Amino acid sequence: MKIIAEIPASLPHEIVKPISRGESPPQNPMIKLYDHPLSGNCYKVRLALSQLGVEYERINVDIFKGEQNKPEFIAINPNKKIPGLVDEDFIMWESNAILLYLGRKFAPNHLYSDDPKILGLISKWLFFGKTTLDPALARARFMTRFVPKENQNEKELTALREAGKAVLDILNRHLEKNEFLAGSYSIADIGCYPYVNAAEEGEVSLSPFPAVQNWCDRIRSQPGYVSMED
Repeated sequence: MKIIAEIPASLPHEIVKPISRGESPPQNPMIKLYDHPLSGNCYKVRLALSQLGVEYERINVDIFKGEQNKPEFIAINPNKKIPGLVDEDFIMWESNAILLYLGRKFAPNHLYSDDPKILGLISKWLFFGKTTLDPALARARFMTRFVPKENQNEKELTALREAGKAVLDILNRHLEKNEFLAGSYSIADIGCYPYVNAAEEGEVSLSPFPAVQNWCDRIRSQPGYVSMED
């Protein structure tokens, strides 16, 4: 399989070195992450790479200027969405799928398991994140933070915020009995964390969900943690 992926000269990029946690995997030719600093989906990949101790090249795609629609990025992801990940001649997109790929690629590690039941739990929460959590909380954040007030659809926003509260209630009930989503800390937590942590940017309060707040605190205390702003 040979997939050619050139870095567009117009896209700024930087080398990101991991925070040392005493568990650096063997370094292959450098992974390239097509990224935007305000994207929760990109952030979850950056967080996983940091906690896996992987050095990578971070290439900014300015979605607010439409750079995701340029032919050179469409060659990375025909769906015109970030993140995109290029690992030598292999291309991945869809953030939670990227998490599974990285977990398996750098196995064994503390974020991933080949045990069928544990992997089943990890996959369950990753799919829940993309089908249920992100569509509510990520969309509410986007509309509240990035769409001008005069262009916001208040009826849609109200529905998104209510859906977000329902999602947080599911998480809260699970986390009242479990420290992390799939037993120990894993890519399942990384996949669901960004838009939960940013829920208040969409005017969805975490105050009614103390177990979720405590879970966020536990994630922030994990070795190799980086914030969305880092």
